[in-house]
Amino acid sequence: MKVVQVGGTGWDCNQFLCKAPDENAYDLVDAGHGLHFDDVLAKVAQVTDVHRIRRVVITHEHLDHVNGLPKWQQFGARITASPGTVQKLAAGHDPTSAMFGSDIPRLAVDDIVQDGDHVNLGGRDHEVLLTPGHSPGSCCYWDPKDGTLFSGDTVFAQGGIGRFDFPDGDVRRLAESILRLDRLPVRMLHCGHGPSVAGDEAARSLHGSVAHVQSCL
Repeated sequence: MKVVQVGGTGWDCNQFLCKAPDENAYDLVDAGHGLHFDDVLAKVAQVTDVHRIRRVVITHEHLDHVNGLPKWQQFGARITASPGTVQKLAAGHDPTSAMFGSDIPRLAVDDIVQDGDHVNLGGRDHEVLLTPGHSPGSCCYWDPKDGTLFSGDTVFAQGGIGRFDFPDGDVRRLAESILRLDRLPVRMLHCGHGPSVAGDEAARSLHGSVAHVQSCL
């Protein structure tokens, strides 16, 4: 699977374009806040026609990850998200996003995924892992065959962890989620912000995130 990062300008989240190896079809992890959507489109256009994005999977409901969704829906992409994220999008309101001065779009999600479900990203089967703590709807997408984890804002490289001091953050739930991720044989870590890390550095990053979150309990 080919993964190309798009987005990530300023406080926008990283968005990952995933290509299926045997077909000219692409999926996208997260939709960004939409403020730099023209830049995102330009990066996508360097790889493929934007109408070939068949699915956008969301890691959680905060504005910097979901406010670009209406634009992708206009291009015909299906939206996949966890129940917690679906609930917030159905209401068009998220207290954390509102705290930062902007609410989230009100829209319907095409596919609701539960813990243990599987989604196809870039032609690869990924398991859905619900990882609440940074937000109620946080989830990760895990490919056990090659050790790739899309972690959203649950963990970051070099021991970073998602903020839990938001209106519906929960440090104890975050700690449980990070402990769960640390048990996985991760070899490629794609995070919601900051760099991606591979190999032993990916494993060290997760171990560091465990120590980090435990120090906050």
